[in-house]
Amino acid sequence: MNDLTLQEFHHYCLNTTQEIINGFGWGNISVGSLSEEDKDRLAAGIEESKLNWAWGMEHYRGTADNDGILDMSLKIIDHDDPGSLHAVIICKYDARREEFAICMLENLIAAEETPLTGNVFTIALVYATTFCGMLGLEEVYIDDPIQDAQARYRSYGFAFIFDAYNKMSSTVVDIQDKIRRKVAGIGFDEE
Repeated sequence: MNDLTLQEFHHYCLNTTQEIINGFGWGNISVGSLSEEDKDRLAAGIEESKLNWAWGMEHYRGTADNDGILDMSLKIIDHDDPGSLHAVIICKYDARREEFAICMLENLIAAEETPLTGNVFTIALVYATTFCGMLGLEEVYIDDPIQDAQARYRSYGFAFIFDAYNKMSSTVVDIQDKIRRKVAGIGFDEE
């Protein structure tokens, strides 16, 4: 990271993620940080959500520099309501352990068929591998993976960690290979 703060590094990785997904042809998805208004909305709880965002914001609300919290909002530019929150990704970087984890993610408009459908996790992985690759970290972790998503995580090479029952991990190299195969549509089968 050289002379960058973690927050500046986070913004750099967000911009790089945006460039990469634009290259995938997903230019109508905007990647950014959560606004305070977005965080307040999540903290109040989102009725149609599968995840408990009120709990999540209690545990993962913070800043990159102070808490290692790396939050992302995904918005569809040409959506009927382009200013609303469409998807959320919360990650955490633990500098002491040199560990990057995806903590929570959800497509909040999953009931609609949109450019986010089937792509939120891929975007999270693009960000994760960008972040980890730049810091020389070899693995990406998923904290507390929900049962319904575990098969999908396995399709990207994730497996449970022997001594940490609530974490899955995969290598940056394996994840990048799976992302390339998914985007190219070559022999990639998400469960």
